[in-house]
Amino acid sequence: MEFHDILHGLIKFSDENLTSLLADLLDSPEIHRLRNMRQMNFDVPLIQELGRSRRLPHSIGVTYLAVELAHKSNLNTTKTKELLAAAILHDAAIPPYGHLVESELKRIDQSFNHEETLSRMIKGVISDDNDYQEIVFGKQLQLSKILQKHNVDQDSVINLVCPNKGQRSAVSADIDIDNIDNVHRMAAMLGWEHAKENILKIRSHMKLDEKNGLTFSIEAIEPLNQWLDFRQRIYTMIIAHPECIPYNALQTDLVRLAVANEIITPQLWFKTEPEFEEDLRKHPNTEKLAKQLIAGCDYQFVDYIWFKNFKASHKRKNSEISELMNEKIKAPFNDAGYFVWNEKGLVSREIEVTINSSQKVKLGQDSTSCMIALVKKTTGKVKPTKTEISAWRKEVTSLFCGFLGVDTFEADFPETYKGSFYPVTEELKLELN
Repeated sequence: MEFHDILHGLIKFSDENLTSLLADLLDSPEIHRLRNMRQMNFDVPLIQELGRSRRLPHSIGVTYLAVELAHKSNLNTTKTKELLAAAILHDAAIPPYGHLVESELKRIDQSFNHEETLSRMIKGVISDDNDYQEIVFGKQLQLSKILQKHNVDQDSVINLVCPNKGQRSAVSADIDIDNIDNVHRMAAMLGWEHAKENILKIRSHMKLDEKNGLTFSIEAIEPLNQWLDFRQRIYTMIIAHPECIPYNALQTDLVRLAVANEIITPQLWFKTEPEFEEDLRKHPNTEKLAKQLIAGCDYQFVDYIWFKNFKASHKRKNSEISELMNEKIKAPFNDAGYFVWNEKGLVSREIEVTINSSQKVKLGQDSTSCMIALVKKTTGKVKPTKTEISAWRKEVTSLFCGFLGVDTFEADFPETYKGSFYPVTEELKLELN
């Protein structure tokens, strides 16, 4: 079994004990669904290749890393099958538009989460129809039957993808094969130098420990730091580049309307993206915005403040911050709107790496930031004066600090954007325990 892959080159699976299982999983409706699910949910010309990447190639890449680790660590066939299944299935329960839809569904149903939906999918009980539920057009759930056919324990697979609190696996941890493949894949698609070489270095210095988590040799430190740098640069661009913000704002508005109008619900989370976008174009309350996904985004970037490195005494959702800004601040033009992204540990994260199965090394640091961006939701150029922009920034800062309970912070603006979350001269932190 072979695959031509943008990151790993020619991928080959030759073990007959595994290829039969992998072939059945790849032909399941649950995995076919990933062919119609994007890694990133909008096509911004700046990062156009990311908007064309689908989740299936990434899942195959993670599976390739999983099988390589299993062979390197001499796992038995049973454990190898479990790891393979976990790798190919790790994204199977992602809804259309990924974590954006997940977070909005969680607003209306606190029990909605990726771990539970994946567990129910693997067990064939995602709805009252159970195994007879159609996951894609005309195709019913198959995963439970496939795993049973190949004597793969469902709970073992679920525990690898969704470990209990305090536990980790090669597929889910501070540093795991999902994130290793995903970040390098995005960097390669962006045409960044050394992405392919860097993942090769990591692969050559990583293996499974006795608990099936990842352990590395000391030589992996440098490429792992490069992985962290790729990650923060990618997310910085997605969040803070002025060309990306209008698309972020458009999709956030669309998803909130979709959830409010029950176009997507916690019970029907498994729509494919083509189905979801078709439903958005059909519904009178989302039709106008949804057509911009094809015809072009009318939203226009105006300004932003990116608050960084603060401690907040109050937890606030993106929607709550956005609603407050809309309610309290009078923009100097009509059709104003906000894009808000409040995050901790997304742009940059601190990871604990196991070296030679014993020593613990901490790399990187957790980011804390909140992007508050002002957009105009219609066509027609808008050019606020410097005085108006200054007044807007002061109002936003005052509301932000009061609403989140923030005393001190750092801030970036469009004119200070450098493509990195950190000052260019700052080194990534390394801490030995």
